[in-house]
Order: sequence, then C-alpha cells, then structure tokens
Amino acid sequence: MDFTFLKEPAMVWFLIGLVLIVSEFAVPGLVIIFFGLGAWAAALALLALDMSLFSQILIFLVVSITTLLVLRKRFMAVAAQTPDLTDEFIGKTAAVEERVVKGAYGKVKFKGALWKAETESDQVIEKGTLVKIVGYESIILRVEPVSE
Repeated sequence: MDFTFLKEPAMVWFLIGLVLIVSEFAVPGLVIIFFGLGAWAAALALLALDMSLFSQILIFLVVSITTLLVLRKRFMAVAAQTPDLTDEFIGKTAAVEERVVKGAYGKVKFKGALWKAETESDQVIEKGTLVKIVGYESIILRVEPVSE
C-alpha cells in the first residue's frame, strides 16, 4: 500500500482534524471539535497557499480558539434545547396492531408508525385495544391497557 499521501501537510492536518472531531463523541464537553475545525482550516489554507509550519500552527490555534470562544455557547444552547422524548411518549395512547403479552413483543401503532411494544400486565392485550404508553427503552414502548 502506498502511503505517500501522508507526506502532504494538508492531508496530515485533515486527518488530525478528523480524529479530533470524531473523538468529541467519546469525550464529553464540546471542546475538542473546535480544535478539529482549526486543523481543517489549516488544511484548507495549505491547499490555497504555500505556508510555513509556523503559519499553519498559527492558523490552527487562531481558528480553534476563536471558534471555541464564539460558537461553543451557541452549540451548547442548541444541545440543551433537544426535546425530552418523555413528553412525546409517556401518557399517550396507541392502538395495538399485534397482540401484546407479558414476556413477548407485540406491535402498537403510535403517531402513524409501528413500534415494538411490551407489557408488565398479566393480561393479554389484543389487536385493536387502546393502550397507554407508560415507558420506553430505545425503540420499545412499554404499554398498559387503558383503564375504563
């Protein structure tokens, strides 16, 4: 395999940026991503201009710190506005499409889509029955029959 592309400084900066941006997913705090953006800025600058290593590092640091200071609060505000899905599910009703019994998954129709459903109730919940959503885990809804 030919790795001569790694001798290109723009490619090295790009790969450094990629590693930093991907590592943001593993390390909480929303900081590392901005250094990844700085590395990508250095890579783009290198594609446009012939630059010394000092200039590359300067662009990397200036862009990283500037984006960190300017954009971090905005990114954090957007992340804080992510809706709590509890309000979207808990207490809402759904219609059973495939029988739901304790210990086995059935299916319910909720907001126009079919969802896997389970119950802790000892009674069999037949197709067509209305159920109340009492919890969820990932894509599986926990349901109970609607009490009349």
